[in-house]
Amino acid sequence: MEKYRPKFHFSAEKYIINDPNGLVYYEGEYHLFHQYNIQEEIYWGHAVSRDLIHWKRLANAIAPDEHGQIWSGSAVVDEENHRLAAFFTYCERGTEKQSQGLAFSYDKGRSWEKYEKNPVLTEERKDFRDPKVFRYEDKWVMIVTGGDCVLLYESKDLIHWKQISSFSGTESDHVGTWECPDLFPLKVQDSEEKKWILIISVNNGSPAGGTGMKYFIGEFDGISFRTDEEKQKGHWLDYGKDFYAGVSWNNLPDDRRLMIAWADNWQYRDFLPTSPFKGQMSSIRELKLKKRGSKFYLTQIPIEEMCALRKNKQEMHKMKMGAGEEWTLKDCSEALDLELYYPTNKMGASSFGIRAVTGQGKQLEILFSKEERSCTVDRLNTGLNPHENFPGKYKAKVDFEKEYLNLRLILDVSQSELFINDGGLVFSNLIFPEEPYQLKLFAEGGDLEIERSAIYELTGDVIS
Repeated sequence: MEKYRPKFHFSAEKYIINDPNGLVYYEGEYHLFHQYNIQEEIYWGHAVSRDLIHWKRLANAIAPDEHGQIWSGSAVVDEENHRLAAFFTYCERGTEKQSQGLAFSYDKGRSWEKYEKNPVLTEERKDFRDPKVFRYEDKWVMIVTGGDCVLLYESKDLIHWKQISSFSGTESDHVGTWECPDLFPLKVQDSEEKKWILIISVNNGSPAGGTGMKYFIGEFDGISFRTDEEKQKGHWLDYGKDFYAGVSWNNLPDDRRLMIAWADNWQYRDFLPTSPFKGQMSSIRELKLKKRGSKFYLTQIPIEEMCALRKNKQEMHKMKMGAGEEWTLKDCSEALDLELYYPTNKMGASSFGIRAVTGQGKQLEILFSKEERSCTVDRLNTGLNPHENFPGKYKAKVDFEKEYLNLRLILDVSQSELFINDGGLVFSNLIFPEEPYQLKLFAEGGDLEIERSAIYELTGDVIS
């Protein structure tokens, strides 16, 4: 078995992957295309699933050509012509100019024919890439990054495009270049109210350092996107180090909005200690829009389908930890799913949390501070640190106002994902342990009650 290969997060068999591309549901199949760097030639790799859990790798979908490399993009169902259409960015050979290309598939994505008059869209911009296309009423809309903004275009035929607007956020949203945009509507949970969500990836300046993702909430009228508040700043989507270039599936049934991202960071992509592959995807997450008072916010939780991977459940209720105690929940496991519920009115402890021991003197620590109302994820010493920018502590504010503080921690060989308060706060981080995980709970500075603890082992071997 290859060291550090995840059991249930998607990874390529070999070579280097990064951004997910072309996410679309069509005739019973979920398609996951992705950036695939094979000896410095960039393709679209391809995998399909019928349940979002078990994935089958297929032959590479779209290959580089005389125009250039095939960078990130999207796919849509062109029902009128009984085909799939894929949009991608050409990084043109020689000039490295970026333009948008188009390809069609008539056999459920197994083979692709590039449009003979590619590229279909060009601009005189240094950064002009990552087209996300979607249907809006009787037309198609494309959102593309322009480096310091997103540009929106419309088309009736998927071939001829006209710019209709742009959006640039505030000055504070531009520490790094914008990439991989997404724009979609979401209903507010338990309501008929609907908002539009604009998501971007920023290639520098995230809370954890390096690459990260932001979202804006507002309205889209088919022409332009506007935030609810004038000069509204974007919100960070993840406070860990390794969640980037996330985009959502097109054409999903039941109005679900599912996202997957590249679990990595451009600061150290080329230094990861994995072989013969580099790069893996995050878990697939369901996005929901919630409202508290007058404020809207996004939540993200692992898809319900992931529960099918659970086995060997261990559950406990109404446990009381004394100050300074540490309990071992699980020994020697490579893939775990933990749920915890803490009553907020019974928190005598000043700090508490989880330690995932990863070797002799090595651990991933998740520390909640009641006084600071914060969570800190510490991966300074979790095992192998492949680069100077890899170790670190990542911190964010936590809402302690609800009846329960709840969390879900998913560990998979070399990846950790922490979801707090039903996914209102998320930390995603790679780790490279020396040994399988030993999971511990701790409390300091007072007693602590745990309303419920449930831990599961997770089965692997879901990629073929």
